[in-house]
Amino acid sequence: MKTLENNSLRPRWQADLGEPVVALDVLPGGNGHPHAVLAGGSEGAVRVIDPDGSPRYERDLGDALLAVTASPDGTRIAALGVASRRLWSATDGEPLRSEATGWSASAAWDKKSQFLAVADGRRVRVLDRDGATRWSSAPLSSTVTNVLWPRGRLRVAASSYQGVTIFEPETNRITNALEAPGAISGLASAPNGRWVVGGSQDATLHGWKVDDGSDFEMSGFPATVSHLAFEDGGRWMACESAEVLTCWDFSGRGPTGRAGVVLIGHQAAVSVFAWVPGHRQILVSGDQDGNVLVWRIAGTTQPGDELRPASGVRDDDPVTAIITSSNTASSIVYIGRRSGRIDALTIT
Repeated sequence: MKTLENNSLRPRWQADLGEPVVALDVLPGGNGHPHAVLAGGSEGAVRVIDPDGSPRYERDLGDALLAVTASPDGTRIAALGVASRRLWSATDGEPLRSEATGWSASAAWDKKSQFLAVADGRRVRVLDRDGATRWSSAPLSSTVTNVLWPRGRLRVAASSYQGVTIFEPETNRITNALEAPGAISGLASAPNGRWVVGGSQDATLHGWKVDDGSDFEMSGFPATVSHLAFEDGGRWMACESAEVLTCWDFSGRGPTGRAGVVLIGHQAAVSVFAWVPGHRQILVSGDQDGNVLVWRIAGTTQPGDELRPASGVRDDDPVTAIITSSNTASSIVYIGRRSGRIDALTIT
């Protein structure tokens, strides 16, 4: 791993999962303490790694793994796969629940209730903190690809072929059916719940206002838009397409009629990226060649600008997962790679 000049990434520790890293998440440390890391591998390995890089314990999904997630209070971890779902205690790995499922590639915790929304084949399910089902949707027209909570525990949004459906679990009704021209490959909601945005496999970006369902579409991307994410402040939303990242300004009336901020620096397709919590100007991205770049979106950045990376690291091990964390002492980025290696780097 080779750092670029004026680099702001310092190596912290490395670990080896023993199989390609599919997904990463962080377990809150509480009281400003460093975070532990949750890692999931393609063959089902699930490992919790302590802040110093030492393994706390390892479990196994017993299935091809698609996603892992840690509860906001740091007490529960969940792994989801092609045909199964398991929950454990984050403290000691005690099993809490194991169930057979449909294809399950997405899950999202509600911070207030600690409920977990999961994709389960063509259905959305809401689970309690121990994994028991509290609510299930009727089957959608196709497999659910993404789930999220655009308005906390009051709403659950799910993407599938040709749109996004927003449910109100407490009343068991659909509040919005947001139409799209094709399959939704990525989904994000603004921190204030005003916007839901989906990336489509037809290389377009489609967005809706949650309150009234009014929409917009952006086209001209060179490839499928699979990953989208808002920064904590809610102004900027980033998305990838091939080797280019674009940030869209959602302040005021939203992005309609505004050019994107184009982030140029990757030479291979961007595979994953993540905003640094509490630092709305910092974005970290990784590509299929193995390189990691750090971007700083200044307060003076305007729609239509082009930005170059502030720093980064060069490597030949493809990046497959990225997660970031911040506490009172530092901000850290965790990089998962195809070889199974996990790099923890401090952002300075």
